Amino acid sequence: MATVNLNDKSLQKINATKEAMSKELQMNYNKQVGLTDQKYNELINASKDYATKQSEIQNQQTNQAIKEINQNKTKAESDYLKEQKGAYADYVKQTNQYGVNAEKQASAGLAGSGYSESSKVTMYNTYQNRYVSARESYMLAVQNYDNQIAQARLQNSSALAEIAYKALKLMDELS
Repeated sequence: MATVNLNDKSLQKINATKEAMSKELQMNYNKQVGLTDQKYNELINASKDYATKQSEIQNQQTNQAIKEINQNKTKAESDYLKEQKGAYADYVKQTNQYGVNAEKQASAGLAGSGYSESSKVTMYNTYQNRYVSARESYMLAVQNYDNQIAQARLQNSSALAEIAYKALKLMDELS
């Protein structure tokens, strides 16, 4: 059987070429792995940025919705105060001792009578009913607006959770 001379120059040259090519191959492989890792990291960072931006947009939309609801709430309060003042103004006009109703009752000879006092009680009850009705409407409106705000916040939380889930799922896939 023939033996191989390991000290042979051509064999050493082939082995050296093999080692050089193996090192070059390993360097190219490491370079490609590094480039791939870099690209995946860029994609992961892009998905994080996307999730952050989507969360900001969602929060802005929710804040705008809450702002509009609060504006409606303020308008409801303004309307309530107008109705309250209007009810009181009407009551004062009707019960004015020198007003039109007083003149009508005086000309009919009913001034100071039980009818006159009964009319004042009726006018006061009407005023109170308008006041209470306006108050109840206002309180119901405020309750509805508060519920809308709570609903907007819940929807925002749900949307933010979905954005975070999708982003984490994508990052996991990329990882």
